[in-house]
Order: sequence, then C-alpha cells, then structure tokens
Amino acid sequence: MGVRVFRLLGPLDVVLDGRRVHVPPGKRRVVLAALLLRARQVVGVDELVELVGGTRNAVQTTVGRLREDLGVPGLVRTQPGGYLIDVEPDEVDVHLFGRLEPERALALWRGRPFADIGSDRLERDHAPALVERYLAVLEARIEQDLRAGRHEQLVPELRTLTRQHPARERMWAQLVHALHRCGRQAEALRTYEEVRRRLADELGVDPGRDLQQAHQQVLRADNRPRARNDLPGDIADFAGREEDLARVLAAVPSGCVAITAIDGMAGIGKTTLAVRAAHRLKERFPDAQLFVDLHSHTEGVEPRTPQDALLALLTALGVSAKDVPDELDARAALWRAEMAHRKALVVLDNAGGAAQVRPLLPGSGLVIVTSRRRLVDLDAAHTISLDVLPERDALDLLTSIVGPHRGEDAAAMREIVRLCGHLPLAVRIAGARWRTRPAWTARDLRRRLGEQRLTELAAGERSVAKAFAMSYEQLTGEQQRLFRLLGLHPGDDWDAHLAAALIGTTANEAERLLDELLDVHLVQQRENGRYRFHDLLAEHAKAGVLPEEREEAVVRVLDHYLHNAAVAEFRMSPGNPRIPSAVRYPPFDPPPLTNARLASAWLDAERRNLKAAVYLAAYQGHYEHAWQLPHHLSQFMLNRGYGRDRVEVQSLALAAAHQLGDLAARAEALKGLGRAHLARPGGNPGKYLREALDLMRQMGDVRGEASVHGLLGIIAREAGELDEAQDHFERGLALMRQVGAPTGEASALHHVGIVHAVRGDNERAMAHIQAALALLEEHGDQSRAAMALQDISFVHYNLANDDECIAYLERSLVAFHEAGDWRGEAFARTDYAHTALELGRPGKALEMARRAAELCRTGTGLSDDDEVLRSLFDAEDHYGELGLSFALAIGAEVEGRLRDAARYAQWCADAIARSGRRWAGDRVLGQLCRLHLALGDRETAVAFGERAVRAAEGLCQPRAVAVAQRILATATAPAAPA
Repeated sequence: MGVRVFRLLGPLDVVLDGRRVHVPPGKRRVVLAALLLRARQVVGVDELVELVGGTRNAVQTTVGRLREDLGVPGLVRTQPGGYLIDVEPDEVDVHLFGRLEPERALALWRGRPFADIGSDRLERDHAPALVERYLAVLEARIEQDLRAGRHEQLVPELRTLTRQHPARERMWAQLVHALHRCGRQAEALRTYEEVRRRLADELGVDPGRDLQQAHQQVLRADNRPRARNDLPGDIADFAGREEDLARVLAAVPSGCVAITAIDGMAGIGKTTLAVRAAHRLKERFPDAQLFVDLHSHTEGVEPRTPQDALLALLTALGVSAKDVPDELDARAALWRAEMAHRKALVVLDNAGGAAQVRPLLPGSGLVIVTSRRRLVDLDAAHTISLDVLPERDALDLLTSIVGPHRGEDAAAMREIVRLCGHLPLAVRIAGARWRTRPAWTARDLRRRLGEQRLTELAAGERSVAKAFAMSYEQLTGEQQRLFRLLGLHPGDDWDAHLAAALIGTTANEAERLLDELLDVHLVQQRENGRYRFHDLLAEHAKAGVLPEEREEAVVRVLDHYLHNAAVAEFRMSPGNPRIPSAVRYPPFDPPPLTNARLASAWLDAERRNLKAAVYLAAYQGHYEHAWQLPHHLSQFMLNRGYGRDRVEVQSLALAAAHQLGDLAARAEALKGLGRAHLARPGGNPGKYLREALDLMRQMGDVRGEASVHGLLGIIAREAGELDEAQDHFERGLALMRQVGAPTGEASALHHVGIVHAVRGDNERAMAHIQAALALLEEHGDQSRAAMALQDISFVHYNLANDDECIAYLERSLVAFHEAGDWRGEAFARTDYAHTALELGRPGKALEMARRAAELCRTGTGLSDDDEVLRSLFDAEDHYGELGLSFALAIGAEVEGRLRDAARYAQWCADAIARSGRRWAGDRVLGQLCRLHLALGDRETAVAFGERAVRAAEGLCQPRAVAVAQRILATATAPAAPA
C-alpha cells in the first residue's frame, strides 16, 4: 500500500498512492469529511441525508461518485445501516493531530478546518473543538520553548497570538513570563495591566491563576541565584530512539553519581539523544543543567583539556574565575564540593576518552557522556551504543524535516533513507537540502544521492564526509591503512583472516586493529568474529585508498579467497584434480580449514563474499581469479543448491577464460557452466558440455573427458535415455581407471549403480554403489560417501530390507554431519521420515521431518518455513524445494494439519515438475492421494492415486508399485455405510 493522506485541517487535500485526488466541491466533499471524522466507523445513512440534504438514494449516488473520484476499490465500504471509510486514523490529519508531539502536530495545521468542504453543520459541530485543540497544543509548545530558554524568540510570536486570541489568558501569562525572563520587567508589568483592564472592562472578571502567578513573579523580582541551564535547545524533529531514551531516563541516581555513556559513529545522533534526555530530566535536577562540549571531534578546534572544562563548569555555577585553583586535582576537588549539595545534571558532549572525562565527574548527580569511542574504562551505570535508525524512524525524521506533502512517493522516500544509510546526520542533511529546493521531487533527490552520495550529503558547515574524516584523522597510521584498504573489500562483511591477508600480518594482530576500529565505531560487528562497514563509511574508506596501494590490495583480497576456496574444495572433495593457482600473495595467516566440516562452515560464512570476489576479479581484469574461483566453488555450490549463483559465476568464469585465451581454462569453465545448467529446465547444458568434451579431447585431458561423460550421462538418465546414460557412465569409468583417479572412479560407479536401480536391477545397483562407497571412504571423501550411503539405503528399501535401509540412512546422517553438509543431512532425514512413516513409525517420522526443516531454517538463516521455500525457489534450488516441502508435508500430516500437509505436498509436486527429477514423485503423489481422501475430496484423491501408480511403474520397483496401488485402492474403495 502506498502513501495515503487525508487533510481536513485547512483546505481539503487527498493523496492516494502518490497521486493527488480532486474531489469536486459539494456533496461528495461533505460525505468524505463526515466519513473521515469517524475513520473505520460506520456513519449512518440518515445522518448523511441530514448533512447533504435530499434522499437516501441521493446519498447512495453521492457515495458512488465519491468512490469513482477516489479510485481505490474497497476504500469506502457499504455496511449495515451506513458506510465507513477504511483508513488508518494516522492517515487523517484530524486524528493524527492528537497523537503527535506539539511541534509535529502544529505542522499539520494549514488553516481553519473544513475551509472548503461547504457544510455549515460540520464547521459548526467540529471546527470550534478542533481550533480549541490547536490552541491548547500551541500553548503546550510555547511552554516547552519557555522551559528551553527561548524567551527572546517567543516575545514577537506571543504578541501576535494575544492580539488574535485576546481571551486566552494562558497566552497572556506566557507573554508576561517571556518578557520577565528577558529582563524586560517594565514591559511585563504593562502587559499584565493591559490584560487586567481588558478582562475587567469587557468581561467583568479578574485575571485567572496563571496570570496572577506571572504577575507575582515579576513583582517579587526574585533576587536568588537562578538555576543554571546551559543545555542547547531540544529539537522538534526528534525521531525514534524511544528505547534508548528510556534507558537514559532510567539512570537517575540515588545518593551517588550516575553515569550514562552514549557512544556511536559520527552522525548517529548521540548529542541529540543526550540533549533530549536532559530536557526531559531537568525538572528532577532543578539546581543546574550544565552542558560542556569537549570538542574531541570538532573540526579546527583542539580537544578541551580537563582543566579548561572544569573552569567552564565551575564558573557556570557562579564560582569566580580568580577563585578557581590552577592544579587539576584541586579544580576537580572544588568541582565535587560545589556539586555535593546540588541536584544537577551534566552533559559532557563529544568526549575523546575516559581520561578526558574522569576528572569532570562529580560525586553526585547525573552525568551523560557522549563519545564516538566506546568508553569501556569508564565506570558507567549505563552504556548505550547507538545504531542507525530503523527505516520507519528514518522516514519519520525525513518527513518531519521536509513536511508530509513532500513524502508522497513512498518508494523513493525509502530509497532516500537507504542511501543515507539510515544515519540521522545524513538524513538531516538530505532533508535540509530538499526542503530548500522546492523544485526537487523525491526521485530527484534519490537520483542525486545514487550518483554521488558523499558529495550530496553536505550542507553548509555540515558534511557526512567531514564528520567521518575527523574520526579517521585520530587513528594511528596502521589503523588508517587497514581502514582504507578494507574499503576495497567487495562483500558485506569480513573476518580477521581477510584483514590479515590485506595488510600482511597475523590474524591476532589484525583482530586487535579491527577491535580498535570497532571501539571508535569505524567498523561494526553484528556477530562474533565478523566485521562490516556502515554503507557510507565503506564509501568513505574506499575513496581514501592511495593510488599506489590499490592494485596490490585488490589482488591480496582475491588471493585470500582463491587460496582458501582451493583448500576448502580439497578438504570437501579430496580426490578432485588440482589446477595451477593464480595466487601471488599466499595468505600469511589463513583460517584453519583442516577438515571438511570446517571447510563447509567457512564457505557458508563467506558465500556472498566469494561471489562478490568473482565479480570484482572479472570487472577489474583479474581473469585467472575470475575463472578459478568458480571452479573451486563448483562442488560446494552444487551441494548447497545455489542454482542461480552457480550459473552467474560460471558465466563470468567462461567470459574470463575467453579473455585469457587459455584452452584448459575454457574447457573447465564450459564444464562448470554445463554442470550449473543441469538443474535448470531449458538451460541446454549439453551444448556447453559437448564443447568442453571436444576441447578436453583436443588437449589430451583424459580425466576432464571422463568427468564430462559423467555429466552427459546425468542428462541422458534424467531424459529417460538409460542406454545412452549407461554408455556415458561406463566410458567415464574406464577413463577414470585409466588415469588412476579413485574418487572419480567412485563417482562413475555410483552413477552406473543408479542406472541399474532405475532399470529395477537392485542387486547390480547395490554392487556398484557399495564399490563406490568403499573407494570414497578409503580416500576420505565424506560428502560423496554420505550420498552413496543414502542411495544404498534406497536400494535396500526397494529390496524390502527395512533394517538395512534404516541402518544405512543413519550412517548417511552421521557422514553428512561430519562433512558439514546440512542440506544433504536435511534431505537424508526427509528420506528417513518417509521410510519411518511407511513402516508405521509416525513418531520417528515426525522427529526426522522436524529436524530436516530445522536444518534448512538454520542453514538459510530464515525462521519461517514458507520463507525458506520461497528463498529456495528464488535461488533455483528445486531439489531443495522438493526435499524441504516433502519434510514439511510429512510433519504436518503426522500432526494432523491436513490442509497444511496438502499445501506442502503440492509444492513438492510442483518442485519435482520444475526440476525434472523423479525422486519422491510416486511418494508425494501417494501422499496427496491420502490427504485429499482425508479432506473429503475423493475425486481428487483418486486422480492423485492413479498418477502415483504410473510414477511408481516408471521406477521399475515392485515395492513402490505395491505401495502406490495400496493407496489408490483405499481411495477407490466404496465408502462404508453410515
């Protein structure tokens, strides 16, 4: 839903989905206003008849035409006895007015309500109350300004308001207060006398309590020392931070000093939060509210010394400068003595560190410290590290600056705050520039930010880049170098090993530097061991890279990922052939990828970075890296089902190989791209694989030729061409044996065994897959061994060897787990769930189905099963879709959630159709038959049962046919007599 705005506080204004709607004057406006006044409540037809005159039919006609004007189906609804408008109260300014703080509420007021509605009754019944609310809010805002010390600015405004509303005694009292606090006592007394006479002459009454109190305060001319308030003015457009503000407000001391330390990156809003909290708390600290800027990050200003800050604080309390001692300790002691009997709060803004702050701490009261550095060595009662604003709060801040009328393009507004990184300073600068350029639209600002963000995020003395530069300049040389070079990292986050490779040091030393950058908020850490930049800081860091260091740094990043991807591939698939490496700078301290499980975990953590590194290599001309990285990632991406990503990176690999003119690289890239297209309907993998086969034969690459035969065999097998498939697999097997490649031989044996299983020859299938398993276990290929164990269990199922089937499934679960292959484990558990259900063990089936779904949620980082399925669909992981949806269907069926089970089973059937695979086809069709029968749809159940039988017959497995026929027989059996 787009932006919807209805304005009645002034001329009628309607904005729907970014378009301004014209409602013609007359009855339609009256009806719309009446409905909006009671948003989401029924307004009776008789009431509308009285408002617009005429008949019920006339009202019906008017509503119909209003619906046409608005052009949003369902917005105005017919209800029993009347009509309602389906809008949120916050979308109507009349209702929103009472929910906002005074400054923002007053911004909604554009003139007298219902000014152009044309209804004397609406104006008579509602406008006076709204005007009264407006004036009350206006008085509340003025009261805030008086408390904030804005007396001089208020005097002209209050003179105007008292002329316009001469009977508002509170406004007169506020004017008397403002004049008095400006030191204009004579004017204050004359003003009081003027209003006193007017009240007596015109109304015959004496001034009320507010006016009398204001008069008495002037007369007393209070000579006692005034409470000192040095706080900057609170801002009207404060947005969000409710939880952070509550934490600061909770830090009220009882007898001793309470310290709240607020830290965060430049521009995050630390000072704004501190000042807002101080204003909220000043009534509880009436003796003094002091504010000192310590200037640790102020351009062109030296940081304030503790001695200088103490002098400012003491003189603010009325201590004569000549009575302030020179020594730091003596000044600090005098400061504590002066504060001992005061209820006071102190804001120490822009601190550089605990050493600067510690001498300034009193013995009692409340101290709020802001700093870009985490003050870990300061004994603070509360430490608050500010993050960027949530999108909603960032949008609120932008709207409060530019006005609601500029925010009609919701998508563009969201993109603006995203380009600002949700950083309050950036949003404020962007909003200020937009506000002063009436000709700009939201899309204009979005375009400009998209072209040159840091350049656009500057206005007058305020600049995001300058704010970042101040933080950068206070770093050591080694910290600056690491910060700059990390700007060249192409991905979202990194670890200490990447940082170590970038600057040629150990991971421990790199981690120390990263933690120092973390302490000053120049990097972020969302999870332990992983660091990242804020978007704008990443851009700033990259802009600071020196020309002479750029090329080497990029190569070091690429070498880090290429070296570790090659090691990870070897750990996961130890029998894969090696290729000459393009690495120039081997990582000094790489991650310990000592086994398949650690290798898989590293690849999972770095997946997006690895993909980004391929793009970086391709676009910057590092073509060897650009084809070798996808080569080493191929098996991992296959195991994880990253279909779309595989095609993307393998396409880049092929282009890079073409640029190099390297036939071996081109052959491998063609094979990789063909393999990536295997699971994509219409992807034509054979085209790439046949070209790869020709090149490998031309170069005499026998093992490469053997592996391509294996892939061509898969294409033939999935197409049902079993003779052609077996020929490819057996030719590949012979070639693997010829070159002495045992794990390649095992893969070919495995595939030959599957062909035998598809033909229904289970004994030969078992022999071949068992031989493959022995080779894989001998050579430590855990991942492929796990797949072989899973397929052996399937053959045992076909042979009705149920105990052996379960035993091999359990072995496969252990092997997948040890290999770090959560996805393989998940789908082996799905096999187990179905088998347990078939064997009459629903409890075990439910346990396995739930664990399978849990593994998929954990592996994808998503918490909702439907979201996981959609992500698998988007990634073109159709095998993953069918595996997870089948597990969810089994779990839901056992739990009795039959409609959910049917929905997931249908998703599984659709995924089977998308993938072109036969796996689980008969099983899920049989399940759909059972489910629809249980749901009372016998006709649909029978249709699915018949399809299940045909699918089982295609497998040439008597047990599968018998199971499907039994399910169909249940569906077709005559219903039992009632």
